[in-house]
Amino acid sequence: MFIKNVIHFSLICFAVVLVGCSALLSQQEWSENYSLLEGATSTSPSMIDGDINTIGETSLPATASSAMGSNPAPEVVITLPEEKVIRRIVIHSENLKTFDIFADQGGIVKDTDWKLIKEIKTVESNPIEIPVLISHPTNRIRLRVLSTTDDANLKRSQRARSGGGGVRAFGQNRRAQGKIKEIELYGYKTVEQTKQNTAAENREKELDDLLNTE
Repeated sequence: MFIKNVIHFSLICFAVVLVGCSALLSQQEWSENYSLLEGATSTSPSMIDGDINTIGETSLPATASSAMGSNPAPEVVITLPEEKVIRRIVIHSENLKTFDIFADQGGIVKDTDWKLIKEIKTVESNPIEIPVLISHPTNRIRLRVLSTTDDANLKRSQRARSGGGGVRAFGQNRRAQGKIKEIELYGYKTVEQTKQNTAAENREKELDDLLNTE
């Protein structure tokens, strides 16, 4: 009797573990692309228009100085209509080499509470897929370009315009703009969202089966 109870209890525990794992896997299905949510904005709208054929360019932040010797990094900021937990970022770009990504932590003073969430020191593919481990929700993501494949051409053209001298002209930046087709932001689907999607898929399959039998 004792052995039977132990086996029964073990089977129950195993079933609970399976259910828990199933729920975990369901939660880790990717959400919709948050960048395409109604109300989402970007300092470069072409980067979140859902069209892979359009290209947006990063720009210098409003607070950047163009004084002699400065080298501000061009950037793009995406603002979502509500806070989301970002778990994956996909960037479609052919000229990014190194860049970093920040998430707004929601400080009282705007543009002062950015948290570094990822540093990309080598781009090896296009699109660039970036896993994100931040746990706090955010409604603003900032990508700052540190180098591109166009930097060398920019420097050569600047030297040519300055007559080949070694001194950089006032207001010139040593970094080229990042050219980005799309920036996609994803989180995890909730269990409820997964159930709803599964139910919808089952209904579509049943309808297709019904039509095929007629």
